[in-house]
Amino acid sequence: MSAENTDTRGEARQSFYVKQQMIAAAKTAFQQLSGVIKNATVYPAAHPFLLASADQLLDRIKEFLLSRKEVAFYLVGGELFFETHSVPIDQSLSMLMEQFTARDVGGVIFKPGITCEEIVKFAYLMNKDTAYFTEQGGVAKAIAKEQIVHIDLHRVILVDKKFGAAIKEAKKKSGEIFMDAVETVKEIVDSVHLEKAVNMKRVSAVVHGMVDDILDNRDALMGLTTIKMYDEYTFAHSVNVAVLSISQGSFLSFEKPQIAALGIAGMMHDIGKVNVPLEVINKPDKLTDEEWEQIKRHPIEGALILSDVPAMTRLAMVAAFEHHQHGDIRGYPRMDDRVQQHPFSQIIAISDAYDAIIAARVYYKVTTPPEKAIRIMLSKRGTAFNPVLVKAFVNMIGIYPVGTLLKLDSGEIGIVMHQTRDLMRPRVLLLTKFDGSEKESGKEVSLLEMEGGHYKRTIAGTIDPNGAKVNVKKYLE
Repeated sequence: MSAENTDTRGEARQSFYVKQQMIAAAKTAFQQLSGVIKNATVYPAAHPFLLASADQLLDRIKEFLLSRKEVAFYLVGGELFFETHSVPIDQSLSMLMEQFTARDVGGVIFKPGITCEEIVKFAYLMNKDTAYFTEQGGVAKAIAKEQIVHIDLHRVILVDKKFGAAIKEAKKKSGEIFMDAVETVKEIVDSVHLEKAVNMKRVSAVVHGMVDDILDNRDALMGLTTIKMYDEYTFAHSVNVAVLSISQGSFLSFEKPQIAALGIAGMMHDIGKVNVPLEVINKPDKLTDEEWEQIKRHPIEGALILSDVPAMTRLAMVAAFEHHQHGDIRGYPRMDDRVQQHPFSQIIAISDAYDAIIAARVYYKVTTPPEKAIRIMLSKRGTAFNPVLVKAFVNMIGIYPVGTLLKLDSGEIGIVMHQTRDLMRPRVLLLTKFDGSEKESGKEVSLLEMEGGHYKRTIAGTIDPNGAKVNVKKYLE
């Protein structure tokens, strides 16, 4: 592998870890803010304990201000965000968030020039009764009265109809991109069958559209991978693998050109199956030894096909050849000398296996629920798959992926629409009519929302949408 590729991967890993360190530092800062506010309930303004806690927070804020113009925290639907990054919370932080929300505070922004005195004043202000803020005409006027000029407060952010319409428009756009990608895969297969040139400009344009969409809203396009296209499984599978691989690249903070190259490789990974008889691919019974050998040749065939395509990336050829070379004895094609899979091949292998597990074929429409598929993937880490990449994949997709139907302890039924920092507590759309109309008028809630120090809703189990006759597609398209 070239030194350039190695350096690029190193930069991507560094970028990912830098982001995680920043999120951890943001959580620490919010914990310090919580500590100052708690201390303000028991100590006078000049007490050393209170001043020491305020000084610690001030030092953390100043560290952040070395590389940014302001330090901004936002509270949205029971979740805490530092700038645009979701921050994991515990029960104590949830209680502080409840305290803020009760006072109509949906965002706290610290600006350059902030002093320890202002932090202490702010702590005392946040401990005042909610009626005080009503008397003052809101939090903005209350903070102005205290002459706190380097802390701005935003009101609670509500998901209004305009914002909801924007979400629906994004999903519509994602659906169009997904189907365009499926049509592109069909064209590629037709071109290979007819020995015509593959239109790489179209492939590149479609993949770049997918990358832009995922970078803008990963959940919208990823949710469509859970929709089963029984009659077009072979084509949809290639698109699903591309979407999941692009999403992994984005989650791991790869640079955009790398993510696009990963998407092309994901879309092309199974192209060698065009040389496998369709009756073998769709056979519902156990394959004969001869048929299995035909299947096992598709990585070799794929690499050979892609090597003849002008402008095809070398990484796509490598991934097509390597994506079934797992760490266990069942990997193929077998090599005399042990060669480690390229990282792109390892990512695509995870996407390929996950989509194959949850997929339903033309001849067998009973699917494995996503949460069970996640457990299967976790059981194979360190053997078939890179354990670090499996962990990243699970963190990205969640224990309950988008499209999972849930039973809540409140007695309500919901469908997962977005992930949060807590893998066990996604955002869900509450279902009442089960006919798809809820996506227009239903209520979307975060399972991170708390009340009185306890979670308002918790997952009690999952529901098979086929058995319940719930058309998940209506909620995700």
